[in-house]
Amino acid sequence: MAFHFPVKSVALCCFVLISWQIEAQRHHIPDEDQVELAQEKSGFCQPGVRNQSRGRGVLIEYGGIGSHTLLPDNALSKAANSGSRVSHVEQMKAKIKIPIVNAPGLKVLAGYEYGSEKYHFSSFGTGSSQMYRSLDDNPLRNNKFSLYITKAFRDKYYGGLRLRTSYRGDYDQKMSFESQYATYSALAVFGVKPRPDLEWGVGLTYSDNFFNRQVLPFAIYNRTFNDKWGIETVLPVSVMGRYNFREGRLLLFGAEYQSDSYAIDVLTGKSEQALPYYFRRSEIAVKASYDHNLYSWFWFNVEGGYQIPFRNEFVAPGGGPTTRNSTKGQPFVKVGIFVTPPRECVR
Repeated sequence: MAFHFPVKSVALCCFVLISWQIEAQRHHIPDEDQVELAQEKSGFCQPGVRNQSRGRGVLIEYGGIGSHTLLPDNALSKAANSGSRVSHVEQMKAKIKIPIVNAPGLKVLAGYEYGSEKYHFSSFGTGSSQMYRSLDDNPLRNNKFSLYITKAFRDKYYGGLRLRTSYRGDYDQKMSFESQYATYSALAVFGVKPRPDLEWGVGLTYSDNFFNRQVLPFAIYNRTFNDKWGIETVLPVSVMGRYNFREGRLLLFGAEYQSDSYAIDVLTGKSEQALPYYFRRSEIAVKASYDHNLYSWFWFNVEGGYQIPFRNEFVAPGGGPTTRNSTKGQPFVKVGIFVTPPRECVR
């Protein structure tokens, strides 16, 4: 009997995901590292289902976000038409994971990632212009140091622990360990894999970031329906359908929550005195991602879609004023090369 992938069900899940996150903004917003640690595939471990998308052992990626306007969200600014125009946002990322322990029942990996994004403005309005000028052509850097531990229990169960320290801000040098840029994150997960085409799990993420300390739950559900179709989810932040064209070629499509935050210095006009602020944004990305195995360990990836923003703001530390920005959706695209071991190399 022919099998038809439930595309309508995936669309409904994506809609529920977006609605859930919009409602969640009133209480807790997942930090960037909480989201990434929950979604991360190690590339050296057995958890996962048949035909699932591959982890990135080494990754080099470049991308960009399209033009949009940032407008301070207050009546005076809107009346004065004082929005500032972003021509594009330039993004790059490089990461590596190194196996420390690669025993059949235990995997320990160390990871490092460097990323940056740079805003390019074509014009500035009158509202919050100093904040926007502080972003213009100023690299926002991100250095992340991670430890991944996965332990198998029998054939069907596994536990995972992931720890990360990241430094996110507009520091001038390539790397900084100053406390004002630091975020500390952790994740614990328990997974069940009753058969090769089904996996589910539950876990908790912890973050001590610029804004607060929080613990949030998450759930994993991965399933392969047949040789072509599958689904990969990390609830409530990602729902992705999967289509496998053939071995080494696959397409992911769906919706994903994304978040970025940085500690920045805002220049205050004539005095040129810098004031500390936090810049953060979050959005739902409706996207498609294509992976192509080039040769052996080497893969090519291209990803694109549309970002639906629901938070973009400058926050003063210590309970100071917050400047919220209105902006519309933006297209984005990324291309990358990554390296991951073949499945037969993973014990």
